[in-house]
Amino acid sequence: MQQAEQSTLNWDDFRIVSAVCDTASFTRAARMLGMNETTVSRRVGRLERLMGRALFEAVNGERQPTDACRAILAELHDMAAAAEDATRKLRESDFTSRKFRLTTIAALAEYCLAPHLAGLLADLPRLILAIDTSDRNVDMSRWQADFALRLNRPRQGTFLMRKVGVVSFSLVRPKDGAGGTPALVAYPDALGEMPEMHALSSHAPARSVRLETASLEIMRRFLKSGTATGVLPDFMLGEFLQSPAFEIVPDVAAREVWLLTQPHLRNDPLARRIAEWCADLFDAPPAQVPPSY
Repeated sequence: MQQAEQSTLNWDDFRIVSAVCDTASFTRAARMLGMNETTVSRRVGRLERLMGRALFEAVNGERQPTDACRAILAELHDMAAAAEDATRKLRESDFTSRKFRLTTIAALAEYCLAPHLAGLLADLPRLILAIDTSDRNVDMSRWQADFALRLNRPRQGTFLMRKVGVVSFSLVRPKDGAGGTPALVAYPDALGEMPEMHALSSHAPARSVRLETASLEIMRRFLKSGTATGVLPDFMLGEFLQSPAFEIVPDVAAREVWLLTQPHLRNDPLARRIAEWCADLFDAPPAQVPPSY
């Protein structure tokens, strides 16, 4: 009887389960897969009956995976990745490449990763690297990325965590009060507890903020006008250090850089090369950090 049940297993049902895990919704999963919600619900229910276990529970209006479902998330991710690779190889006649997804903030990607990507891709001809710098919160626990570079240590998670470096921040302001009282540029209130924002407040405690943004690149461009005061990571200071129009107050704050890796990639040779490449970028002396131009 058990063998008969196993013979009726539909592997495509697991693709639906993976989509529900990613979206926390039958409706959103159906939209992503080009199905209707009834089909998604029916197929999940069929798999639950076949396995004799509930895979999802309703929590605050969302479909959250049960412990049984969480236990197979790594396998679901591997199945989805394998299917994606197989489809791409057959379509593109590419029989060697592998794709990994890395998420990080835009500034780290543009100033720290991008200058060294050519060397990485030349050294690893099998690699296809997808870098995500979108504002959406990429959830490693839902297997939405293989690697993540973050400026803080995660409080929890089943992924592998490794401190790979420290980013120092410096205060940038016009020299000698040129152009009157400079405006203040800062993060939005939701990010006000970051160390660099505490440093900014200590150097300009009585001044009101004129520009709020979470984008370090917008900050850099605004500070370049010579009419504002703000804090930037040292890897973005190149043009300010070379200009006599700016005063730099160094080392006002620091943030740790953490590399997160999905646990199933622990012994994957190609994944380990990518992880070492990320670590090497932040292990270099500050003078070797690429300038912003």
